Amino acid sequence: MLFILLITSAISLVTARHDARKFVNEIEVERNKALQIKNHHTNLVIEKATLTSRSRIERLAIQKLKMKYPKREDIVLLPPPPARAKQ
Repeated sequence: MLFILLITSAISLVTARHDARKFVNEIEVERNKALQIKNHHTNLVIEKATLTSRSRIERLAIQKLKMKYPKREDIVLLPPPPARAKQ
């Protein structure tokens, strides 16, 4: 009887250690994935800032779309719309 308890206890110990190692490895894999995602996010933020910079948009508008700033005489100011009466 004692032998059976000893064997059962030993098997349980081996199983618990194996599971613990497996979970530690899974945690490490998930940490690496999280780090990769964080790095990718950082790269995307940098890319967004680069692509949306005012100077870049201005340069592309002038070069590719042939846009230009209007001359002073071409600018028309519109009056503000009349205020609406509150009901």
